[in-house]
Amino acid sequence: MFLMGWRLCKLYESGKMTPGQASLGKSWISLKTRETVALGRELLGGNGIISDFLVAKAFNDLEPIYTYEGTYDINTLVTGREITGIASFKPVAKTTRTSRL
Repeated sequence: MFLMGWRLCKLYESGKMTPGQASLGKSWISLKTRETVALGRELLGGNGIISDFLVAKAFNDLEPIYTYEGTYDINTLVTGREITGIASFKPVAKTTRTSRL
């Protein structure tokens, strides 16, 4: 996960990173981090859910990253669009209608 993040930073600095690469990195890293924290929580048993151990804090810190600001699913769709060229969603069309109220 660290190496993927490092590589994406280098691509960004050189101006070569694409939105699909950024989305792939965000979705894959957040998924694997979530799996790692869940494994840590399992290993600690009941202690994995109390705040005395940092696993519960890590889990609470990770959930917003996984679901907020470009969720895992949206990042996966953006990556798929770059690979296949087929968009799974369309941007909202702007209309010039005025409200009837």
